[in-house]
Amino acid sequence: MKKILFIIFLTLPLFTFSQNATKWQQKNADKISNYVIEKMNLNEKDAIFFSKVQLAQIVENANSIKQSGASSAEEKKAIYRVGYNNIKEKLTKRFGNKLAQELLKVANEARKQ
Repeated sequence: MKKILFIIFLTLPLFTFSQNATKWQQKNADKISNYVIEKMNLNEKDAIFFSKVQLAQIVENANSIKQSGASSAEEKKAIYRVGYNNIKEKLTKRFGNKLAQELLKVANEARKQ
């Protein structure tokens, strides 16, 4: 019992103090998600999943850039490539390869607007 409580007290701060999304990150994720959801006609469950995955990846990319101290375009490009592969893997598990690729293509359209 003591071990369980000890583990809970050690891991609780990890979840409590984890990075929250900034307003810009949330706004960007919402913009991309809304565009994709509308264009691809996703149902409510899939829309929620896509929105969560998109926001998580934006936050993760920002954290990776901050932690690594990446400042050049090439360094950031490498981080974004890893992030793209991560989100592609998550979407492929949920939607299959073909639909995941379509979702990512539409998400890239949204970023350019």
